Amino acid sequence: MNLVPVHGSPALHFEEESALLLSDLHYGVEAEMLRDGVWIPNRATPRTEKVLKLLKQTKSKRLILLGDVKHQVPHNSKQQRTDIDQFFMATTRIAKVEVIPGNHDGGLKEQAPSEVIFHESSGCVIGNVGMIHGHAWPSQEVMNSEILVMGHGHPALSFRDRLDKFHSEPCWLRVPLLESDRYDKMPDQVIVMPAFGELAGRTINREPLRGFGPLFRNNLADIAKARVETLEGLDFGELENL
Repeated sequence: MNLVPVHGSPALHFEEESALLLSDLHYGVEAEMLRDGVWIPNRATPRTEKVLKLLKQTKSKRLILLGDVKHQVPHNSKQQRTDIDQFFMATTRIAKVEVIPGNHDGGLKEQAPSEVIFHESSGCVIGNVGMIHGHAWPSQEVMNSEILVMGHGHPALSFRDRLDKFHSEPCWLRVPLLESDRYDKMPDQVIVMPAFGELAGRTINREPLRGFGPLFRNNLADIAKARVETLEGLDFGELENL
């Protein structure tokens, strides 16, 4: 199984399935921040262009989105609707698009073009890889997979540079899974994807690790033993040592 991070990007390339995996794009986050009185430039078009570039770079024919394609819930601004329409219009021209709905994706199926495939929130299996967003319990079928991939957590690593300034960078987490009576079988680990949306991020070494979903909340994942890797492939070791 050749499931590898795309160097320098919060994306996974699943070569055997000609698939590009992304999570947590959060289209509409800029409009939501504006509702709260904070203006930032809309990054929707550059975000979509980056997706298209990655599809071409990896020669992927499938685009699998692990949830939270959209951001605003329950409000659905005109800007968010426009951004999502343009995203699907661009991506469906060159790839088969599939969505595993996240907790922010209410109403997305009704807005998306009919050719976009929507899986259950409990996840799906493609090849030997189980895929979920992460806010809901995975199905047993998903947990029978060789490896599990999820989004939802938005992991980022905080560090201090030589000038004593703090920085935050998206990162990958490879988290061991622990046996549980809930499942007859489980994969050995779950890969937590960094958010593709530029404004999403939770610094795992400086903030309480809340909101990672039921696998973490119910101690089925050993977060302390998670290996932390940057988008450039630097291995920072186990989270408990950071």
